[in-house]
Amino acid sequence: MLRRTASELFTNLLLFLVVVLVVVLVFRYRSGAPADEPTSELASTSSQPAIGNAPPRQQALPQSSTARPSANARTDTSGIYQEIGFKSTGGKFPFYVADKRWNDDTGSYGFYRTGMHGTEVPLRGAARRYMLSENQANYPVPQSGCGPTALLNLYIWYSKFGLINETVQHANPERYKQLKFTQIDRRIAELKGQNRTPSGGTNTLELVLALEEIMAASGNQDIRMHFELKDAPLAQSDFLNVTRGYRAGILTVRPLINGQLERYHAVLVISGDRSGRITLANWGKFVHGRMVTRGGKQWFIPEDKSQPELLVERLTTLIPFRPS
Repeated sequence: MLRRTASELFTNLLLFLVVVLVVVLVFRYRSGAPADEPTSELASTSSQPAIGNAPPRQQALPQSSTARPSANARTDTSGIYQEIGFKSTGGKFPFYVADKRWNDDTGSYGFYRTGMHGTEVPLRGAARRYMLSENQANYPVPQSGCGPTALLNLYIWYSKFGLINETVQHANPERYKQLKFTQIDRRIAELKGQNRTPSGGTNTLELVLALEEIMAASGNQDIRMHFELKDAPLAQSDFLNVTRGYRAGILTVRPLINGQLERYHAVLVISGDRSGRITLANWGKFVHGRMVTRGGKQWFIPEDKSQPELLVERLTTLIPFRPS
C-alpha cells in the first residue's frame, strides 16, 4: 500500500514538472521576436548630444510602434552609425528610415535604422522662398526649443506644398502655429518620456522620429522620411544636396556668444548656392553667411555681424520618399 502510494506521488510530481516545463516553453516562444523581425537595435539616443541643452534622460513610455516595414525593408546591422550606433551585418539601400519598438524587457524603446527601396517625392518650382523662420522665444520653454521650432518651420512648409495633410486647423495663423508647436513638442515628450525643460533639450533621432510619427498620424502612410547624418567638416555639395525639392537639412551648431561657446543648437537650412552662400532659419531671422575653417574647426560666419558665429557640428539630411 505504501509502495503504491509512493509510486503515485512520484508519477504525479513528474507530470507536474512536465506541465511546468511546457508552460515555460510556450511563454518564451510567445514572448520572443518572430524569426523575420529585425533584431539589430540602435543604442540609446542619450549617447547623442542634446540639441538645446544637456543630453536628456532617455526613458520613454510604452505606446504603439511607428514601424511600417515594407516587403523589401531591411534593418541595417552592419556597424555603428554615428553616435546613434546600431550593430550589424551589411546591405546597402538608397533610403534609410528611423523606427522605434517598445522592449518590455528593458522598459524602453529600441531604435532601428531600416534600409528601404523607393522613389523620392518630387517638388517642382521655387518653393523654398516660402519657408519660415519662427522665433523660438515665442514658444514654450524657449531655452531648449530650437529642435521643435526647426520642425515647426519645416512642417508648415511641407503642409503648405502638399507633402503632409494638415491635422491642425485655426483661422488665426499665430494660434495655428502655437497649436502645431504643441503637437510637435508633445510627440517629442512621448519619445523622451518627459517634457523638455530649460536644461533638457532634444536630440537628432528624436526630431526624426517625431517628424515620422506626425506624418503617419496625418494620414501620410505612403511617405517615409529618409535621414542621414554627417559630421563637420561639411562640403558645399552637402548644402546644395539638401536644398532640392522637398529635401531639408537641420544643422547642429554651437553659437559663439561673448567669446563663449554655447550649448548645442539646431537651425533649419533654408538654402545653399554654388557661390557658397548659405541661408539658415535662426531665432526668427533668415541668416545669410558662409562656411570657413578656423583653428581646425568649421564655422558658419554670418554676413550680419549682430548674429553669432556658429561652430558647425553636424548636418542631418531629410528626404521624403515613397517606399516601393
